[in-house]
Amino acid sequence: MYYPSVFKRSIWLILFCLIQVIGFSQKKKKVFAHDSVLITAKQDTVVFYLINKIAAYTLTIDRNNAFIDREINTDEIIDTLPGIENQLKKFKARLESGNSSWNLRGLNSTTIVLKGVVEDLTEFDHQLEDYSIKLSSNNKALAKILNDSVIHTAMPNQVLQDQMDDVSFEAYKLDSIQKNILTNVNILRKRVVVALLQANDIVSDLGYMTTAKKRLMWIEEEAPLFSASPISYKKALVVVTNDALIRLGHNLSRYCKKNIGTILISVVLFVLLGIWNYLNLSRIKKKADNILVLQNLHFNVINVWVAGLFGLFMYAPLFFANPTMSVLHTCEFFRTIFLTIILIKYLTQSSKIMWIAILALWLLYAVDDVFLESAYGERWLLFWGSIVLIIVFVALLLKKKHFMGLPESPITKILVAISLLLAIGSLVCNILGRVTLTKILGETAIQSLVLGISLKIFCALILESIYMQAEAQKDGKLSSYIDFEDLKVKFKRNVWIVAILLWLLCIVRSITLYDFIKLTIINFFTESRTIGSLNFTLQNVAIFIIIVWISMIVSKFIHFLFGQRIEKTSGKRSSLGSMILLVRLTIWTIGFFIAIAASGIPIDKLSIMIGALSVGIGFGLQTIVNNLVSGIILAFEQPIQVGDQIEVGTKSGVVKEIGVRSSTIRSGDGADIIIPNGDLLSQHLINWTLQNRNRRVEFTIGISYLSNIGHAKAIIENTLAKNDKILHVPAPSIIVKELGEKNVDMSIMFWVPDLSTAGTLRSIAMISIYEALKAEGIFTKE
Repeated sequence: MYYPSVFKRSIWLILFCLIQVIGFSQKKKKVFAHDSVLITAKQDTVVFYLINKIAAYTLTIDRNNAFIDREINTDEIIDTLPGIENQLKKFKARLESGNSSWNLRGLNSTTIVLKGVVEDLTEFDHQLEDYSIKLSSNNKALAKILNDSVIHTAMPNQVLQDQMDDVSFEAYKLDSIQKNILTNVNILRKRVVVALLQANDIVSDLGYMTTAKKRLMWIEEEAPLFSASPISYKKALVVVTNDALIRLGHNLSRYCKKNIGTILISVVLFVLLGIWNYLNLSRIKKKADNILVLQNLHFNVINVWVAGLFGLFMYAPLFFANPTMSVLHTCEFFRTIFLTIILIKYLTQSSKIMWIAILALWLLYAVDDVFLESAYGERWLLFWGSIVLIIVFVALLLKKKHFMGLPESPITKILVAISLLLAIGSLVCNILGRVTLTKILGETAIQSLVLGISLKIFCALILESIYMQAEAQKDGKLSSYIDFEDLKVKFKRNVWIVAILLWLLCIVRSITLYDFIKLTIINFFTESRTIGSLNFTLQNVAIFIIIVWISMIVSKFIHFLFGQRIEKTSGKRSSLGSMILLVRLTIWTIGFFIAIAASGIPIDKLSIMIGALSVGIGFGLQTIVNNLVSGIILAFEQPIQVGDQIEVGTKSGVVKEIGVRSSTIRSGDGADIIIPNGDLLSQHLINWTLQNRNRRVEFTIGISYLSNIGHAKAIIENTLAKNDKILHVPAPSIIVKELGEKNVDMSIMFWVPDLSTAGTLRSIAMISIYEALKAEGIFTKE
């Protein structure tokens, strides 16, 4: 390490420079015309030049030393590369020997592993290339120091001479070290490049072998089952199983080390979700009506953490990029264990026996799926496995009741029927010698059923979590913004859509059609197409549509999130509706421009689109554009807000929602009236609550000519004064409206604080006045 000497040398240079500057400044104050003074000034200039040189060279040397000590680290490459080279050597030897006993699953798993090796080697190559470039650049900078004639020139004093000698010694020493490191880096990089080329060659060869296997799996690969001989197989079932389990452990260890970050994210998500559900369940248990609430829960009540672990192994594989079958089956193994713990309580006695048989069959096919080679015993094991599968699936179809305390799902019958057909296909293929198809169809048969049940339980757990949140936060602030019951209903359909897509994806992957379908879709979307002079790909169109769709989803989510709040406070005037409208417009606008940028639509093409849109507006979209622009004006000017009592033409009601194109008002009889935004601006609009919610109430009462009008007026004023539900500022007004034939009509006017209560308060006031007048012997309408 060079840091102590570098520090001391730097401190010395700073002090030396300060001394020279002080001395030089003092000498400059004395101005003499003598030649010796000029010579001294020149010497000082040389000294400063040399000091700057030494400081610059020292800084360059220190930086290079720091780069070597801190940034160059090839320990991981040196430790990992021999193992990779040995692994590649074995794969290469096996390929060159002409051994074609690998099955399709083994080829796929090996290809995935080697692609991971290619990624590691590529990363090593980039790292070493970066080291090589920086070391070469440092060597050039160091060569300038060594080739500088100043470094070999005699210094004007001994102190500078010692410092320059020290710089020279350090430069030559560092030059030797850097060249040695650069040589080692280049040698190591050559090994990495060679290994990378070998790995890519092997991946390419495995690709050809996989394609050939997929073509051959439809014809007879091995002898038919009943005519097969143990002699034709190289390894026994025990040996093949042992090799598969050892390989399984190695693959898991390597994959976990490489994806430790993804695993930690999954675990953190599991902990957060577990705490969330646990706290909600604890709050529910403390409520008085907890028994009624818990009756609607099935799986989370058993154990929140067991349910969370089941969910962890359900969603964790989705975070991995192209995992091997070993990783997938390991996650499925633990997922199935926790699924059994959750489900066993609700199974009938006979269903428990069938479920145990399903688990045993799943384990059989999962282990068999990681075999790289076929074995004679494996053929017969798969044969009897298919027989048992068919028996179990037929029993499940014939059995009407599988669960206790849980509703039967019609999807179960569909899953069992699909699995039964696959199991029959597996049995037939095994008998005919189509071993690859036998393994694929058998594994897919059991996988489709177990995965379907797992997804159903997982969806139920999600919906139960939402239900627990709704019940736990009934009286909380969050419930004033979110209607969890509404969220549960809307979320249920989306959850099931995602579950069905995941099921299809897993089944397609299981029957080895994933790569083919993926390549077909990619080619379909990336193929260049032409319409007139416009060139485009469906990929760009899809990106544009997806981003716009996502912006719409976000906009709807914001409206849903705060729309519940507006609905609950619809009796009061609120500017939240206008704010939401502006936010939604902003989201749509940003989403539109992001979609244009992401899809790569040229600006000149966009101008053509806008021009075409303008023509469309001129011909038939005036009304729509008028309503859209009116919506924006309503959002900014806010002549109406959510909760306002308005009248538009012959329509009246309370503003429920202010939309982009139209707004919704709720009439007094509960009907929702959709009014285009253009009508709100073009027609006469009466807003009863623009300033406040006060409203004047008026009614007429007739007083007999035989009664004392002044006394009657005093009684009415006194009665209204006692009513604390009406406004007394401004004060109620009582005036003689008309002298009728038999009575004096008096008009009574007063203000109420909330127009929604105007009718009720008017009725109460009229009854109170009538009873007061009657009690005083003053009768109306005689």
